[in-house]
Amino acid sequence: MPPDYVIPILLLMVAGSSIMMTLTHYATGTSPIIFGSGYVPLGTWWRVGFITCVGELIIYAVLGTTWWRILGLG
Repeated sequence: MPPDYVIPILLLMVAGSSIMMTLTHYATGTSPIIFGSGYVPLGTWWRVGFITCVGELIIYAVLGTTWWRILGLG
């Protein structure tokens, strides 16, 4: 991989993993423990995960396009 692509690919991986961690009750190592303990019902987990995912996508879209404009790429 060319050195110029390392940082953008790492940022894409971080963005993708943060969205996936909030979306489902089995996405990360701690999620099954929290879900399995019965603190959060499945419907609530998916509803809050969806809302969080949409919020993160909006944040990434707004900040990302702003940052691209600052850099002169968009």
